[in-house]
Amino acid sequence: MPAADLPGVVRLRDQREALTRRAILTAARRLFAELGYARTPIRRIAHDAGVAPQTIYAHYGSKAGVLTGLVDLLDEEAGLEDVVAQAHGTSDPDALVGLLARAGRQARERCGDILALLGSGAAVGPDVEAARAEGARRNRLGVELIVQRLPGDRARPRAADIAVALLSAEVYDSLVRDAGWSPDAYEAWLADTLTAALLG
Repeated sequence: MPAADLPGVVRLRDQREALTRRAILTAARRLFAELGYARTPIRRIAHDAGVAPQTIYAHYGSKAGVLTGLVDLLDEEAGLEDVVAQAHGTSDPDALVGLLARAGRQARERCGDILALLGSGAAVGPDVEAARAEGARRNRLGVELIVQRLPGDRARPRAADIAVALLSAEVYDSLVRDAGWSPDAYEAWLADTLTAALLG
């Protein structure tokens, strides 16, 4: 068996690939926030990530691919996969609504810069709009997965639509950034409001 096919070598290669991807996304995240998406060239991302431009193209295909990679990073850093996994482990309506509130807080608190970039959408260009649409699709899917676990006799019609609206960046920004609420206060309010809005 060639050394490259040994399990330890494969794991090491996978770890190296993951570190390279993380370095690219970290550099892109910072540069997109500083310079804007349109004014950030691939060669600058590569320089700041310590890789060759060809490495970025090999991993992501284009700058638009890097942007979509930031949507993946958002899912990871906000802990959204963990929230969905916890939702699959419970059928308690209050716990499920609490998970929605926690997911909303974590996404805004940990990845607000990515959400702000994606929120610029069509104003920046088709690449950003496509990534925004993908992020919105994933957000709705995650909300629907949790809302579907609510007992059918308790969940209100259009509960997912209501939850998506209450979880929006505009609501978070209005309360936390503009009104000065703490993230804890926002999460508690969101859980109470989602409970009242979603459960009959």
